[in-house]
Amino acid sequence: MKVLGPITVSTLLGRELVDEMSLSLSVDPAYGVRKEHEGGTVGYALALRQALGRRALMDLLYTLAPYKAHGPDRFARVLDNWGLFDRAAANGGSHALFLQHAKSLKTSWQVFGEHRAVFFDIFADQTESTRAVPVLTWDKSADGTRRWRFDPPDDALVQALEAPGQMDALLGLVTVPYFLPELRKNWPAWKPLAKGGKSNYIGPASVPMMALLHRRAMLNSALVRAAEVWLDSEELW
Repeated sequence: MKVLGPITVSTLLGRELVDEMSLSLSVDPAYGVRKEHEGGTVGYALALRQALGRRALMDLLYTLAPYKAHGPDRFARVLDNWGLFDRAAANGGSHALFLQHAKSLKTSWQVFGEHRAVFFDIFADQTESTRAVPVLTWDKSADGTRRWRFDPPDDALVQALEAPGQMDALLGLVTVPYFLPELRKNWPAWKPLAKGGKSNYIGPASVPMMALLHRRAMLNSALVRAAEVWLDSEELW
């Protein structure tokens, strides 16, 4: 497995990108790997070398979906929203409603449930020592069909990319609409929880789920295509 890079996302996309607040994701070095599988399927990975801690993760999520109303502690507010998972499990009536909501989200909720602890742990650690590295991982079949991969990266990939922290594929997915604002321009500002029911504003806590719900558009985005062109280049091998 050969590591390619460094390269920047701005270079991949062929245009200058403007970073927000504490982030420098578009100009920090990124590295990629390409691996051929049986049947003509090719696996790709693009890892950003900026490991995100508490403040940087909030800046990323807040850039994508800022709060409409400001609370005294935005970290606690997001943690409280994600804590619904735990509160519902301990409450009989709420658990039934929670399961109904989760069922409507199908695999998106399953993926978020598997990665939620990474986001939760970063926000809960005020020392900023808990960090994660965004990594995009996907497969492309012989007929050109792409598929995101959200399973934990294998040890060979972690070693090849020399990740400076825990690598997380859902965190990587969340960076795609950050680099490509056009992908999030149609995200609704308000999302009804139920027909005729109360609406819920889409803020930072909702970003991972919104990214999952729109992952097909991201899978065929300019960033993914540009990364494939770069990693497939014969001159690099």
